[in-house]
Amino acid sequence: MVQNSSHDFSAHPLVEYLVAWFTQNGGQLNGDVQIVFSDSRGFHMRVVKPFSSPVVASCPLKLTLSCLNLDPNQEEVLVVDSPLQQCRGEIPDHILTYLLLIEQRKRGNESPWHAYIACLPMPESMNTPLWFDNDDMVFLAGTSLAPAAKEKKGELHQHWEHALTVMKERGIALADGIDFTSDLLLWAATIFTSRAFISTHILPERETIPILFPVIDIPNHSVSAKVEWDFQPRLSFALKCLEGASLHPGQELFNNYAPKQNDELLLGYGFCLEDNPIEQFALKLAFSPQLQQYAQELGLLNAENVPFGMSSEFLNTDPNKEQHFLRARHHPFGRYDNHVPFFRGIPPYIVHFFFIQSVIVLELDLNNINIERPGARITLQVLVLLHQALEQRCTTLPLHIDQDPKNEKQKYAKIYRNGQARIIHSVRQELQAAIARLRAPDDAPPSRSLHSIKHILATFLTGFPAPAKRFTDALSKHGLDINAPESENLIWTLLLVVLASTMVTTGGESDNRTYALLRGLFETHALPALEDGIEDVDTYTFVDENLGEFLYLPSSDADASPVDVLDDIGLTFVHQPVESSVPAFISGRTENLGARIIMWAIKVAEQEVVPVSEDGVVGKLLYAREWREGEEWGDEVWMYEDVVM
Repeated sequence: MVQNSSHDFSAHPLVEYLVAWFTQNGGQLNGDVQIVFSDSRGFHMRVVKPFSSPVVASCPLKLTLSCLNLDPNQEEVLVVDSPLQQCRGEIPDHILTYLLLIEQRKRGNESPWHAYIACLPMPESMNTPLWFDNDDMVFLAGTSLAPAAKEKKGELHQHWEHALTVMKERGIALADGIDFTSDLLLWAATIFTSRAFISTHILPERETIPILFPVIDIPNHSVSAKVEWDFQPRLSFALKCLEGASLHPGQELFNNYAPKQNDELLLGYGFCLEDNPIEQFALKLAFSPQLQQYAQELGLLNAENVPFGMSSEFLNTDPNKEQHFLRARHHPFGRYDNHVPFFRGIPPYIVHFFFIQSVIVLELDLNNINIERPGARITLQVLVLLHQALEQRCTTLPLHIDQDPKNEKQKYAKIYRNGQARIIHSVRQELQAAIARLRAPDDAPPSRSLHSIKHILATFLTGFPAPAKRFTDALSKHGLDINAPESENLIWTLLLVVLASTMVTTGGESDNRTYALLRGLFETHALPALEDGIEDVDTYTFVDENLGEFLYLPSSDADASPVDVLDDIGLTFVHQPVESSVPAFISGRTENLGARIIMWAIKVAEQEVVPVSEDGVVGKLLYAREWREGEEWGDEVWMYEDVVM
């Protein structure tokens, strides 16, 4: 049931039978409307002339088909004499409803709904993913609808097997026919998902169930159709057209199923809309029980600890069971409130999830965090985690596929998957653009905030060619490759130790860019004390034992290691004057300077080196701001500036 403007329609012999049955049993059909049929559109409605009345059709409750028809206590619907009544309470109501439709179809003209059922589409014309073969499913690969359809079909098959067992135990003949297969249940389920209305408004006092309203379910869907649904509780349901007086003869008459996303349209109705304006990308993300418990203990699931000025409404539901939707720019529903512009396309629950992970990974104290504006380092951590997650998801859903559709199922599946791909790739690109602004290009010195080993080494080589060459030669000797993920943390630690040691021994010229980055890091991370302890013993041991191969520090003692030389320097270190505008890059006492610089480098590498995904490759980049004299040291503006894409 899809919007179109095809004119290949004609009268159908079953239409007269349907209309006669409908009107003889209390239904009303506007005389200015004609029910017609075409192969491409199925049964649908066309305008004969401009409407004299807005009511297109009105269906009394007694003509409807639902599980209520099996309840002997119902007075407002037609109660049928069916052996399926024995199964009430044994088979779920919605499955019992499908079985009733199957039973009535098999009864043929003995069914009170025969005129209606005869006009229903058969399996060969159904386009929902429940009817996709393997070739069709290729067009759903990477979307959330692929597993949803598989799960739905599996559930229906389980219900069919259970229903078959129950009916056979009760000797119900319906279960004995060789043509009673699970495909019949798929057919009935598809009829209800594509044509039924919910009972909420016509039977407000009871639990909601799906109901088939004959004739009213004929018009196809258009998001632009101006219609009104008029429910008279316990009596009837009328479809009204609010622009009938302006319609032209031959024009198709549409219903409006209300705004629906393409996944719902495709799964429920078998079609979807090109450029659906309300399309979103559904995500599911659940806390592990251990993470949820830990987050609760830390207070991270309290409303007051939802960061970035986001709404905390998601905490009032079970977000682990809910779908959360990515929204591209200019979505008609608007985007999500967030102080950080590049997070606004991502639902609060998802951002909050990665905020919690960031707080835990960085071992931060909530009391020291401004929850409204958590700061550059936390924002960066959330950013790179989100980007990595979305980039990984994007690899399963490429922006384009080369296959051309060969049937209606594939046509609509491709429309749906392309819309989904555009959304997730556009949100990922927003995150990528924010990261790109922090990246120093490979051919330039580090002047931003995210730096690769290659960048820092290039600057080091420019300023200190001999020490830099010694360092790179030692990397080769120990088989440490700057492009190998398993080596990056150790290389960063070694590089930070060498740079800090060189800075100490050369006086730390303020015009050196690498030193400016180190000054920024020392502003954030003070030199640790020995009593703080060594967390990464293996890394510390390797650096301590092999530092002499990576770094040469002159000393009168030929046997002195770089750590020994640093210890000696620390004992004689003279701080810059208090009145100096240039901050001392090392503050406090400097005994055991060598060991403490290694500890400092390990700490910085652990807390300031972040995994950043670029072109599908994850690299470890150092987050370090270049210190400049006279510059206020605070949060960077990059977090709160929108990225123009």
